[in-house]
Amino acid sequence: MPRELPTDDWTETIGRRYRRFVDRMQKGELNAAAEEFARLCHWMQKSSLKFSNRMMAAFTEGWLEVFWQCRRWDLVLKVSEDAESYFGDDPEWRFARGEALFYLGRFDEAREILEKLTHEDFDEPMVFYLLACLAERRHDEQEALRLFQTANKLDSKSMLVPVPVNEQEVETLYRECLDELPEKIAWHVKELPIFVDAFPSDELIHSMDPPLDPLVLGVFLGEPMGNEPTPWPSDQPRILLFHKNIAKIAGDFDALEDELRRTLFHEVGHYLGFDEDQLEEMGLA
Repeated sequence: MPRELPTDDWTETIGRRYRRFVDRMQKGELNAAAEEFARLCHWMQKSSLKFSNRMMAAFTEGWLEVFWQCRRWDLVLKVSEDAESYFGDDPEWRFARGEALFYLGRFDEAREILEKLTHEDFDEPMVFYLLACLAERRHDEQEALRLFQTANKLDSKSMLVPVPVNEQEVETLYRECLDELPEKIAWHVKELPIFVDAFPSDELIHSMDPPLDPLVLGVFLGEPMGNEPTPWPSDQPRILLFHKNIAKIAGDFDALEDELRRTLFHEVGHYLGFDEDQLEEMGLA
């Protein structure tokens, strides 16, 4: 716990933390900015300075937005829990908590919170969208479609109804996409295992820290080309493509093919050793 400081020292300390946060944001270091903001929150909460509930609520909304932008779901969860404890029950805080739990792979907890929100005056389309994704994970396709359609009625631009596609169709498409690779690259990936699944398993999500995004389109696992090979199965290079997640953002079959191609080439890029900045320069981010 910070030691008790005179008011002027508290003001200086908080100001210094805020300037560090702004500097990180301006440099595009979002995760570092989120960490600085978390420290700023901690100092503000522990300081002897007096803040009105209105000001603290505004700060809390700002914290949630920053952490959401950084996809720091652990911090979104912490702030939303603190907000409910400090300000009392509010559907906005509960939604933030439910969304964070979903992206942290705590699906049962997320479902319990989100389902309760559907019985309140809270028309947030993402509630229905996330519940649809949860229904998919339970293999309740009829319920998933109903919920996707409900979300789409509330926000037809952002909440698309997934394109119907099966695993075999996606396998055919990605093989056609591989034929488009330049010969020098195609030669390197011809023996690379590529698997198609509906979405990442619970085991895969929780095998990573932080947890893998449940809505990720694809992922490269194992050691990139050129690294020293190891005997461990988990280090063997392979690509996983998640066809239901790709179908969620496509809109139509042509767009699905484009998204699949982009996802496949992105993960091939990781296998070849390119980082995210290099992939962005290549138009594959």
